[in-house]
Amino acid sequence: MINELRMYTTRSGKMKEVVNASATVAQAIRGGDAYGKLVGHWWSSIGKLNQYVHMWEYKDVEEMRKLRSELAQLEDWKKKFIPLVAPHILTQKIRLLRPSAKLIKPTRKKNIYELRIVSLNIGQASRWMNSFINIREKIKSSSVNIGVWNVELSDPNEIIHLWSHVDTEEMQRFWRKSEDNPLFEDFNIVQEQTIRMEESIILSPSTCSPLQ
Repeated sequence: MINELRMYTTRSGKMKEVVNASATVAQAIRGGDAYGKLVGHWWSSIGKLNQYVHMWEYKDVEEMRKLRSELAQLEDWKKKFIPLVAPHILTQKIRLLRPSAKLIKPTRKKNIYELRIVSLNIGQASRWMNSFINIREKIKSSSVNIGVWNVELSDPNEIIHLWSHVDTEEMQRFWRKSEDNPLFEDFNIVQEQTIRMEESIILSPSTCSPLQ
């Protein structure tokens, strides 16, 4: 199984228009999971602004390419959806992800999501991931991490991890406590030695997102 993470930058003031079109018109054309299983569907609220972010699940790369090609050929897709969003999209970034742990769906009905993109020094992805999986297991009874992925394309030195929080205050408390938590001690050392750059984006789920 693989995941595809799509991140679009929209024109200022047009993000919610694009997200709403995707959540309604695009989803109606897709007809459920016929062209890939939707994992999450969000818009950015803090961090890098004007971001429309969605994640999909496929059996493998071949299935992803086949289904995306079939979707792109649909007349409704070309005539009803693309004209709604194409004028408002400035950039798009697509990452092919390999999950390194089972996705954990939050039990809360309402969440905000924190997407962290970790750029690592060359050759350090395995070390970081092993340390992260170890700490994830130690804190899983109270952890809010719901998924972690190795990036296979476009940058194999990137890792994506996704967290759910009640709100931004709870998120900030969680990370402050982790700095002094003995369980995080070894992992924090690995972070210092391996990370080249780290980006955090706070996401709010759209109406169609399976992760709410």
